[in-house]
Amino acid sequence: MVFAATICIRLCCYALRCMTGYRKGIWQRPCDIVIWMIPRIFKAFTFLLLAGWAPLALTQAAAPDPGRANPRNVDATQFGDIVGLGPNWLFAPGDNPAWASPAFDDSGWKTVSAEKPLTDYGYRDLHFAWYRIHIHLRPGTRNLMVGTMGIAGNYEVYANGVRLGGSGKMTERLLSAQESLVSYAIADNQVGERGDLVLAIRCAVNWGSSMGRGASTPLNSQSVYLISRESAPPLASYVAAHQGGPGLLLSILALLAGVISFALYFALQTQQEYLAIGIYLLADSLMEALQLWLNAVRYSFPAHVLDFVLVSVLTITLIEFVRLVLHMPRTRWLLALEVVCSLVFLLTPLHTVGIISNTLNSVFFIPVLVMKIVLPVMLIRGRLRGNREAGLLLGAILISALADYWYFLRNLAYYARLNSLLPYLPFNIPLGSYWVTFYQVGEFFFDLFILIFLVQRTVRIARERNRVAAELEAARSTQELLLARSAQPTPGFHVETIYYPASEVGGDFFLVASMPNRGLLAIVGDVSGKGLLAAMRVAMILGVLRREDCLEPAAVLHNLNEALLTQGESGFTTACCVQVEPDGRYTVANAGHISPYIDGLEVATPPSLPLGIAPDQQYASITGSLAADQRIVLLSDGVVEARSSAGELLGFERLAQLTLKSAREIADTAKDFGQEDDITVLTLARTA
Repeated sequence: MVFAATICIRLCCYALRCMTGYRKGIWQRPCDIVIWMIPRIFKAFTFLLLAGWAPLALTQAAAPDPGRANPRNVDATQFGDIVGLGPNWLFAPGDNPAWASPAFDDSGWKTVSAEKPLTDYGYRDLHFAWYRIHIHLRPGTRNLMVGTMGIAGNYEVYANGVRLGGSGKMTERLLSAQESLVSYAIADNQVGERGDLVLAIRCAVNWGSSMGRGASTPLNSQSVYLISRESAPPLASYVAAHQGGPGLLLSILALLAGVISFALYFALQTQQEYLAIGIYLLADSLMEALQLWLNAVRYSFPAHVLDFVLVSVLTITLIEFVRLVLHMPRTRWLLALEVVCSLVFLLTPLHTVGIISNTLNSVFFIPVLVMKIVLPVMLIRGRLRGNREAGLLLGAILISALADYWYFLRNLAYYARLNSLLPYLPFNIPLGSYWVTFYQVGEFFFDLFILIFLVQRTVRIARERNRVAAELEAARSTQELLLARSAQPTPGFHVETIYYPASEVGGDFFLVASMPNRGLLAIVGDVSGKGLLAAMRVAMILGVLRREDCLEPAAVLHNLNEALLTQGESGFTTACCVQVEPDGRYTVANAGHISPYIDGLEVATPPSLPLGIAPDQQYASITGSLAADQRIVLLSDGVVEARSSAGELLGFERLAQLTLKSAREIADTAKDFGQEDDITVLTLARTA
């Protein structure tokens, strides 16, 4: 075990080197010191631990067994409401129905202590075993019950040779346990006239145990009691509340935090860390609920496997959560850590049933211990780089990591047969009348910190969104003002423009300008992209068009193309430009945009590249004549790309008939059909 711990420390140091990039910048000297100190601190701690244990072991070895628990003569004449039996019992391996009889001669049976594993007495690979104890009560004792709890394996209880009851099938002995307090009534006529009572417990010994196959110990020092019938129900309720109270609190807290996490994820689906921690918290809540149910019913091997499957899920989602909070990529070594740690927990049930040895199982847990160092190191690095949320999570994960390492030290002492050290390495702490484990303390603070994290993260995101919304509102107002100024007075022409942005700001634009010869220039376009960036491009394009001196459509598009190219990576822009003379003659140039329509017929334009893609583009022009009763329609692709709830596009087939309507009717029809993009419609007609 010490060797396994040393390997763990070495791997942790190597992980520190890999994680921190310790040769770079300010990390070099601190990491050298930490990596140099960790193995030496561990060795010093191990030396002090063993040095303190040596005199303690000698003292306890010399101490005699307490005489209060002689299993051949237990004095219970002062019995009131409850009395504990043990820790010493008469014990025999095997199975014989005659061993339940009070007349059976058990003088050859060995006395064992329930405070020690049966392996300390040389017993291994047991199928069945019997415990007996001789009790002396006051003559005439009535209303008596036997209470059992914390028994590993299935069992039957006998009082003076009469079977009182039992738990589980005696033929099933893979892995089971009863944690709750169960009481069995002793008939008043079963107690001897002088108050003699022989209690016998027949056990189907678990095949699997924490010490490996065939090393299970059915009873512990607090497994069997004599209870009055009046006290049994309230005692059972008291035990159930104290066994399940902390777990119920943790399950509710984790469930609450998990529901909040999922609600935030569905509201902010770009924040994947909400999904990761939501899965973690719901799995944690399910695991606590599973433990509550098992304590109330019976522990079994399928439940044991499910428990470790949930722990495996917790491990993967915790690593993913930390990675996402720190905005780290999923590197190969991090993925390998997730896979190895999850496999460790999935293989643990194999150790329980004895397929994997204690030593190998301890080596398997080294990656988990390494992970408990890697995650705090990742968070420390994130905090030093300015991630405030990493500092909050660091405290939560450190508490659970310390609980893991403290539990590892207890297992180190347990598997090394240093049981005398266990009282000095407590894992349970009193909280009023309750006892809670370090794991439960760690889970409570972790869930609490996660709730604080969710509140802080949500408030921060809400503030950022409010700031972005304010910026979008300002951009929308600016864009509306720019577009409003894009429609100048047009004597001799009737012009109607409708603009429906798909969001706060859009990427469509239009411009209507009078010509010195009383003609008219109109242009409708669409920039790629959405949001503020598209709005900025629209503002830039409108500024360029207002400064344009040339009024020939092809020249306008050519100059706009060159202006866009000087802006660098600005996407592309489609546009259609129309010039109409007072006598009705028109010229059209198109740059990848939807062609104009006249009287429901498309005005075919030569194909050409959109603006902002290639320099020195020449755009061909077409000419025609617009009668006094005709109208030319320019529109953006938001009209034809309108999509119904059934997924049907409005399309070009409907567009020809639609363009016979007014600009507002065209835009409203597309919007009602199912707007998905900005909608712009411009209609132009000569007045009489």
